[in-house]
Amino acid sequence: MIWLLMSLVWAQDGTCANEGATFDYREGYRSQQAKDTENAIASYSRCIQKDPTCVPCHYEIGWSYWTRSEWNSVIAAWEKVLSIDPNHQATKTWLPQARGNKANAKPAVSANGLRVPIGVQSAPASAPVKMELIARFQNYNPNPTSPADHHDTDVHSPKSARFLSNGSKVYVNSLEGLTTVVYDPKSLQKIGTIRHTFEADDAGLFQGQTTAFAYPYFMKSPSGDPNQFSGKPVESALSHNEKYLWVPYYRREFDVGARSPSAVAVIDTATDTVVRVLPTGPIPKYVAISPDNRWAAITHWGDNTVALIDISSGDPAKFQYREQRLVVERILPQAKLGGDRDASCGFCLRGTTFTPDGKTLLVARMGGGGIAGFDVESGSYLGTVDGDKPTPRHLVIGPDKDTLYFTSNRSGYVSKHDLSDLVDLLRADGDGHVVSDGFAEVFVGGGARTLEMSGDGKWLFVALNSRAQVGVVNAETLEVVSRIRADSYTVGLAVSPDGSQVWTTSQGRRSGGGNSVCVFGVTYD
Repeated sequence: MIWLLMSLVWAQDGTCANEGATFDYREGYRSQQAKDTENAIASYSRCIQKDPTCVPCHYEIGWSYWTRSEWNSVIAAWEKVLSIDPNHQATKTWLPQARGNKANAKPAVSANGLRVPIGVQSAPASAPVKMELIARFQNYNPNPTSPADHHDTDVHSPKSARFLSNGSKVYVNSLEGLTTVVYDPKSLQKIGTIRHTFEADDAGLFQGQTTAFAYPYFMKSPSGDPNQFSGKPVESALSHNEKYLWVPYYRREFDVGARSPSAVAVIDTATDTVVRVLPTGPIPKYVAISPDNRWAAITHWGDNTVALIDISSGDPAKFQYREQRLVVERILPQAKLGGDRDASCGFCLRGTTFTPDGKTLLVARMGGGGIAGFDVESGSYLGTVDGDKPTPRHLVIGPDKDTLYFTSNRSGYVSKHDLSDLVDLLRADGDGHVVSDGFAEVFVGGGARTLEMSGDGKWLFVALNSRAQVGVVNAETLEVVSRIRADSYTVGLAVSPDGSQVWTTSQGRRSGGGNSVCVFGVTYD
C-alpha cells in the first residue's frame, strides 16, 4: 500500500527537528499502523503543535484523514506540506486525487439509516445498465405497505449473499441472527433457514476436534464444551460442483474478544443441512476454493494467517488441515489483544482467491496494504505487491482469467491489474514488498465493499457502504455508468447467474440502518 511505503520512508529518516515532535510522530505512526485513526490524528496534531514545519506529520495526518474520507482536512494537510516542501513528490502525486475525491463525495448516510421505497430506480436513466428495487426482506417494519416488501425476523445484520449457478437458491448469511437464510430468487420467497447453533447431540459434526494448529481458548463456553456454541456467519464459498457451501463464523458467540478458535461449517446444498464443522483460527472472515477442488483456504482476519484444508476426497468426513499455516510476514499473537477486533487485526486479511491454474493464492491486506501471494504447493510466502489504493478488500478474477479486480474499502476505489503481471512480480520479488505501476482504478465512493461481475464479464457491481448504494462500473474502461440507492449500510452483494438480479445485504451500524436484504432487477441496453 502506497501510504504505508511512504510512511516507512519517513520513519527511517528520523523525521522532525524537535525531539518531542519526533516522539509524537512515531506514536502517530504506530497508531496509524494499528488502524487507530483517532489516536493517530491526536499524536500527529501534537507533533505539528510542537514543530509546525515537520513535513512527515503533515503528510501522515493527511492519510489518517483520508481513511475517514475527510477530504477538506486531507487537502489542507497536504497543501501545508507543499508550502513547506514544494518538491514533496508523494504529496504532488496524491493531492490531485484527494481533490477529485472531494469533488465526487456525497454526504454519508446518517446513523438513523436510509430506507428506500420499492420501485426506486437507478440513475442516469440513459445508462446501459439499469436497476430497480423489486423486492426486499427486512426486519425493521412488520407492516410494510408493498407486497414485495417482506418482513423477515431471520434477517439480523445480514453480511453476505451467494447464488447457486443454476439460479435456484440464494444463501444470505445473517451474522447476528446466527443463521443462513435460503431464498428462491424466482418466486422471491424464503424457503429455508439454516441455524448455526450446536448442542451436545451435534458432537458428531466436529469429529472430536475443538481446535486447529493448537490455538488456545481465552474464553470458555458456558457449557464447558467449546463445541456447544452459536456461530456468527460471515461470507461463503461453494465447492465440489456446488454440492457444499462453506460458511465461516466471525466468532463463537461466547468468545467475546474474538481471540479464540472460531469455526467453519460445511453445508450440503441438496438438503441445506450442516454436515461438518471444522475449527479455525481467530476471525475466519473469508473462504476460497481452489479451481480443482483440492484446497479450501480459510483466511484469518485475526492473526495474519491462512489455513489450507485438503478437500480432494470430496467427503466432508475426510476433510483435514494441511500441517502448516500460510503466514503473511508474521503471526499476530492474540493473548493481549482486546477492544475492536476489526481494528486490532494486524494486516487484516480479507479477500482471497486462487489463480486459475491453482498455483498461487492471492490475499488482500486491508491493514498494512497490498496484495499478498503464496505458492500453494510449498506454502511459501511470495511477498506483497503494493501500489494499490488503501484498504484492499474484495478480490475477483474476471472470466478472461487474466485480470484481477478488487475494491478498496476506505479509500473508495475499484481497481484492476493484469493477473499474470501481478503473479510474475510476486514470484520474482522473494517474500518482500514490490511496488507496481500497473494498477488502474476509479473512485466509486467510500466504503467500497463486495464486488461481483456480470456473467459476461462486462460489468462490475459494487456495494458502497458509506453511500448506501450499488454502483455499476464498466469492467474494461472502469467508468461508473450508474448508481442506485439501497438501504444503509450496504455490505454484501451477489449477481444472479443470468445477470437479471442483484441482491445486497445491509448490515447496519451502531443500531442504525441495516437488517435488510434488497433485491434489484437489472436490465441491459
